[in-house]
Amino acid sequence: MPIGLVLGGGAPNLPLMSGALLALDEAGVEFQVISTTGAGMLAGLLYASPQKAAPDDALASTRRDALKATRLMGIDDLIYHFMPINFKIFQKPGPIAEALAPAFNTFLSSFPRERRDQRLMGDWLSLVVATMMPSNLSTKSKGLCQAPSWIEAMVDFDDLVKNLGETRFRLGAYSVEDRDEITFNREDITIDHCKAALAMPFIYEPYKLRDPKTGEEKTYLEGSAFDPLKLDPDDVMVEHDVDTIIFFDILGHRRLIDEPRDLTDAWVQSIIAPLTRLAENSVTAFKSKRAQHARDRFLTQMDRIMDLAESDPEAFQKQRKQVRNDKELYELVDLLGSADVDLAAFDNRAQAYLDLKPDPELAEFVGLALTDYRAFVLKREAFLKKREKALGGKSVCRKTHSSRSELLRMPFRRHIPEEHWPNVLDWSHSNMSMLFDIGYETGKSFVANHRERLESSMGKTLAGEPELASV
Repeated sequence: MPIGLVLGGGAPNLPLMSGALLALDEAGVEFQVISTTGAGMLAGLLYASPQKAAPDDALASTRRDALKATRLMGIDDLIYHFMPINFKIFQKPGPIAEALAPAFNTFLSSFPRERRDQRLMGDWLSLVVATMMPSNLSTKSKGLCQAPSWIEAMVDFDDLVKNLGETRFRLGAYSVEDRDEITFNREDITIDHCKAALAMPFIYEPYKLRDPKTGEEKTYLEGSAFDPLKLDPDDVMVEHDVDTIIFFDILGHRRLIDEPRDLTDAWVQSIIAPLTRLAENSVTAFKSKRAQHARDRFLTQMDRIMDLAESDPEAFQKQRKQVRNDKELYELVDLLGSADVDLAAFDNRAQAYLDLKPDPELAEFVGLALTDYRAFVLKREAFLKKREKALGGKSVCRKTHSSRSELLRMPFRRHIPEEHWPNVLDWSHSNMSMLFDIGYETGKSFVANHRERLESSMGKTLAGEPELASV
């Protein structure tokens, strides 16, 4: 069965996602489905269809260069200290500013940024140009910034479908007229759809987009403002029988919420605080959906075999045992959670489960969650594999939860140093380059910890030799 990838919102954390994607790509991990929203959209598009410097450039090398380039998207620390905004990304609105934006973005990209003096000079000149840019911003404006046209210089929309191959791609947005969240499919996605899907209220003006099929014009807002994690848009994961869903989520960590350092940080916190709960709710809702379907399936199966109770008692007992075993395995899979659970909460839940259903083998490694995470992950995989084999490898719930399916959260929070959390949302060069490196190391550790599952899902061997990962 294939692997699905979910890239959540959180604009300043784009390099974190890019670094992890680079590590997965270098290992040879492939995805059947990619679901994106907010900043995850750009990470997904840079992975799927980066803009080539020359037509003959290889997609693989262009992809990796594009992902690496995100570590340079920040503002030099000296400038950022006095002006803590990313004026290269959040550009002034207005007809003149929007007309000059392509030239401005080309000007930005022409500066080398490998050395500190180069970044400082380039960012200083960019600040001067951004300051002088004319704008029509007023109290009647519907957003602070113009729609992000700079994405077009980074993504090859013309070859998006070709570069994706068989991979499904979804982009989340919110339709004001429909009062509902929608997704754009890969065949439809253009720069305009990206602008629509990034129209975060107050930062960007709501984006108007005309449906080419119906001719109806609709108004769109950023999808991650309503659902920071599109875990199964339009049942796309179900339709493609995805058994492993890897999701990148930084917004779901409450460590992002802290006492603001200044007025700008207070504004950022006002945006992030509600999104942390929305991200948590997304995961909870998806698990509830799977759990409900499993319960319904269990009851349906039990009802179906009840007719055997009188006609064939032996077959009835055998099938009833199989159904109950399937339900037990589902509960264990759901209990063990994702690769980045809150381990203290997991330990409490697991102990409560064991009090009701004593299981020496399960109890043996549950305690490792708080003492040896690496050993916990490996024993967890072996435990689930053994249980699945005992059930004959049968699917617990073909519709929403196979016996081997699970959510695997990319464990960024285990790799972010404790003292760095207050700076995680900064647009400074030091933070964004550091996040890229953290994301890359997180991705490598993730592959090492879950190599067997990833290889089983893809049906192929990953690149490189198996290595130990400490976290």
